[in-house]
Amino acid sequence: MMSLGDFQVLRLGYSAHEDLTLDEALAQIGNPSVETLVDSAVSHMSGADRNTRVLMLRVLRHQRGRLAMRGLLAGLNDETRRVCAVAIQACPNYLAYPEVVARLEEIAKDGDLTRKLRRRALSMLAGDEGRWQGDLRPAVSAALHRMLAEEELRFTILFGLVRLDAMPRITVLLEEFARSDDAREQAIARRALDGETVIHIDAYTSDPALHRRISQTCEVAHGRMFYWLPRAGWPLRSLPSV
Repeated sequence: MMSLGDFQVLRLGYSAHEDLTLDEALAQIGNPSVETLVDSAVSHMSGADRNTRVLMLRVLRHQRGRLAMRGLLAGLNDETRRVCAVAIQACPNYLAYPEVVARLEEIAKDGDLTRKLRRRALSMLAGDEGRWQGDLRPAVSAALHRMLAEEELRFTILFGLVRLDAMPRITVLLEEFARSDDAREQAIARRALDGETVIHIDAYTSDPALHRRISQTCEVAHGRMFYWLPRAGWPLRSLPSV
């Protein structure tokens, strides 16, 4: 079984803020097979030290498969809040598994948990945290349909959906919001269905001129950081110069 030291090196290899590449990290620890890596990480998830469990989840985040999913699910069920929070962040590769989706739904609805943890789980399902490419997974779509009955969850779900591509299952959910009795929900959903999307302005910090044009000429969607723009492929020339 791989040691904790091996996983600490591997974690550096996955980090975008370190000079060590993933190939270099794997070479340093003897190039373990994917099977060995995942089996070791899942075994370490039963350890008593929460920092060890967090480390395993940061590595499992980049893996795939049912065995790795078992380790992630252990994290989602962990009684330590920090471990559970890291497990939620590690979910994007595992949203095809109904077990994972069901647990995220439970967390989002659990009034005994902190508001931050619940919102993080909901945002993972609604797409805001995951930001996956393509359509919603069937299990995710079904969970979101069920959660529309929870009034306090609706806006977070809607605001996540309008930041995603207009794929079939996403469109079906937006159409439900467009039929809502709530005028605000209707208006937001219809804009998304009519070809607009919401972006976070920080996504454009690498282009100061474009960042300024968006913040000064585009309509605010929510707060001071979210703006309405045409969906993918929108022409930059269509934005007024400032």
